[in-house]
Amino acid sequence: MKKIVMAGALLLSVGVVQAEETAGPQFLLGGALSIDRSNFADELDDDLAGLGFDIDDDSGLALGLDLYAGLSFLEASSFRFGYRKFGQQSAEVGIIGLPGSATAELDADGLYAAVDLMFPVSESFYLGGTVGLQKWDLDLDVEGMTESEDGSDLFYGVRGKVLFGDQSGAMTLSINRYSFELEGSDLEYTPVSVGVEFYL
Repeated sequence: MKKIVMAGALLLSVGVVQAEETAGPQFLLGGALSIDRSNFADELDDDLAGLGFDIDDDSGLALGLDLYAGLSFLEASSFRFGYRKFGQQSAEVGIIGLPGSATAELDADGLYAAVDLMFPVSESFYLGGTVGLQKWDLDLDVEGMTESEDGSDLFYGVRGKVLFGDQSGAMTLSINRYSFELEGSDLEYTPVSVGVEFYL
């Protein structure tokens, strides 16, 4: 009889601890670095097609930054509010048959809100999806001449999390797809990000 009572008490205590661990949202802080790719050069080439211009894409790595705060719920899912700095995109614009070229540089950043719905694959690994709204500001600079544009568009992606052993945070990996509707074209980014977040 004592063994049954002890076993029942242990099961009850474990259940209470698990409920406390998953009860209510936790505040989170996080950040990530990304390698950002876009169709900037392709869109520039389309816009200037037939006008005698030659576009050479800069294939260098464009590093982006993501900083955010939010609330985690159901162990690994989260609501996030953050700032996204996209990696600078650039291309060399020349005139066919003439020497020399001009450098076109595109900078983009802005605030966003997103929700991540995560599902357990194992005790520490979660996989899920992201959907969010990105407010963006673009600056196109061609040899000192700058043009700006802004707007808001939805984005989506795939996200993975590996929880730390003490569940105080997680390593994150994500691939997102952004499409910004510009006048006469759509600028698309596909960042691959690696980061870390902490639960407070």
